[in-house]
Amino acid sequence: MNWVKNFLFKILDISYFLTQGFYKSQIFNQELNVRVLIYHDVKTEKQIKLFKKQILSLKKEYEFISPNDLDKDFINTSKNKILLSFDDGFKSNRKLAEEVLNELNIKALFFIISDFVGVKKQSEKYKKIIHNIYPSGPNKSELSDPMDHDDIKFLISSGHQIGCHTLSHQMLSKISSLNELNKELISSKNMLEKDFDIKIKHFAFPFGTYDSINQNSLKILDKNYQFIHSGLRGNNKKTTKLIYRDAVNPEMTINRFKAFLIGNADFLYKRKFKKLNKYLN
Repeated sequence: MNWVKNFLFKILDISYFLTQGFYKSQIFNQELNVRVLIYHDVKTEKQIKLFKKQILSLKKEYEFISPNDLDKDFINTSKNKILLSFDDGFKSNRKLAEEVLNELNIKALFFIISDFVGVKKQSEKYKKIIHNIYPSGPNKSELSDPMDHDDIKFLISSGHQIGCHTLSHQMLSKISSLNELNKELISSKNMLEKDFDIKIKHFAFPFGTYDSINQNSLKILDKNYQFIHSGLRGNNKKTTKLIYRDAVNPEMTINRFKAFLIGNADFLYKRKFKKLNKYLN
């Protein structure tokens, strides 16, 4: 199936050039785009350089917003917006903040797995959570250290925001026990708020797909968070409680990156996003 995936990516790359040509010739009026990006573990020096190159390229066309800006009305603005988010809470997140984000005065949103904070690689808890993050089994390059308390305090003191990413990164749609769901969704938030003396209003559900969450989870989240972040691609011009996000990585070509950002793949996710939104008040 890899050849199918690669073929579809090639079509996406070509679509960027085609749609840009249409917009420039004013056949279509390109709508305002407010995108939230998802990065994960960006840790090698090469990846960090590629990440910075992506961000510098995007700064030419997009305005980087902070997590607090999701509360704003973007209807009367013309420049496209981007919010950066990072999932899982790997140690590399602090390094990126120090070497790139703080230097460029970009404020990001970091989603933390509460039971992952400060655990040692040799521990059973680490093995359990890393397997939850990589269900098919992590390779050696994916066995990264999580952030500790000092790392997260550094992010907060630098003006970044912390969101909740469950207690242990379980797939919520597979949890039938209400008690277990409450631990993953509410106890995790309470732990982070107590440990770091903050209020958390953002939650990102693990894996971010339509099938990875269910109605029971969304009902609990609806009562306890202001924003629920998915992994479904789309435009957040009209902000709702449920947030579209685009998964990206430093190795992604800039043309493919921008094809996602102008919405060339959004049609694949709109129907499922609307279905999830119906579960919320």
